Amino acid sequence: MANAIDNAIARLQDIVSACTTVTFKSAKDYPVDNVEPFPASIAYIGGGYFTLTNATVHHNFPTINLELHFSRNNIMQTYQQIDAIALELPKRLASDPTLNGTIDTIIATRDIPVTYICRPYQWSPPGVTPIVVSQMLMFSIPIKTLQAPVSTST
Repeated sequence: MANAIDNAIARLQDIVSACTTVTFKSAKDYPVDNVEPFPASIAYIGGGYFTLTNATVHHNFPTINLELHFSRNNIMQTYQQIDAIALELPKRLASDPTLNGTIDTIIATRDIPVTYICRPYQWSPPGVTPIVVSQMLMFSIPIKTLQAPVSTST
């Protein structure tokens, strides 16, 4: 059986690509050292927690970070793209809360909201000079999966 989180990440990349007329030149399901050329999208598990219900089921609540990187060469155009996605992605997530059946649900409540930030971002990929700078829009999307525990007895 495929990993639910990996499938959810792949689905999020499909959704963000459909949010706008912007063509993401790169939409990776796993973090990479260099996301250029822009615009680029990377999704990965950013943390989470789990609870044990009983011996037959536990609830896993990972948070998937969805980073969208845009060029800072034309900041007006960049923010037009960011604004469009910031308004469209919540609509698409609300209409597909199981991410096409890959998870049990997206958690989006007042207590545990989907959050997003927008800020300049810079990193230095291995062997690359100078530092690469982008404008990043990052969503932190809490999800829920139900899983059966695996016995550790021998």
